[in-house]
Amino acid sequence: MPFPRISSGLILLGTVHHDPKGFSKTSVFLEDHRPDLILVEISPFALKFRKERSTELRKLFLKRVQMVSQKLNIDFGFAMKHAQICAILRQISIPYEYRASAAYAKKTRGHVIAADYSEFSRKWIETWPEMISAENIERLLGLDSAGPTVSSLYARASKRIAGGPSLPETPSSDPLFWQEREKHMASQITSALQRFSPERPVYIGGWWHLCRGGTVETIRELLGIEADSCRLLNSCFF
Repeated sequence: MPFPRISSGLILLGTVHHDPKGFSKTSVFLEDHRPDLILVEISPFALKFRKERSTELRKLFLKRVQMVSQKLNIDFGFAMKHAQICAILRQISIPYEYRASAAYAKKTRGHVIAADYSEFSRKWIETWPEMISAENIERLLGLDSAGPTVSSLYARASKRIAGGPSLPETPSSDPLFWQEREKHMASQITSALQRFSPERPVYIGGWWHLCRGGTVETIRELLGIEADSCRLLNSCFF
């Protein structure tokens, strides 16, 4: 089903999910942009799951990190600063994009919609037991502890979004399922715009969805969003 081109002033805000300052950056963006409708890259299933289980999963994960740290004779504090460990902690928590959006909407009596695909989230969350296993933690602690900087990730995102067909990264597995996900989110966005008729809508999600030219048509492509309506969270502060 073809999607209508969006002419409602929709802004696509691309983020790096593991940005440690993402909550404050998103909050500042929302205060400046003043959207009356916010669509966030999280599914109803994933949001409900995290609300119900994230505290329990966090405790279990931290217990295993401590156990593995002792086994490897690594300081627990050092292990907790490891880029991969921090990434998992953020993964099992409610993402900053949604937390900042919900806080802003509560204050302004605006609307926040979890726009992602629940079936996709369910498949992804099924991999979490392995992700937080002691075996995986031990493997991750053997990798480089620093990881790429957030600024380098945003610079990379900027090149991908501005580049031609050869630049966007494509999903590593099951492109048909990824395409189904993109179409679902595009449909959710279109339906919300028709329902609320907002003046200043914004979609907040990972920067990949703002790319063009890959094997999977992204939200940007499906909705016909032009470059001047695509923003990167890091770029909003320069």
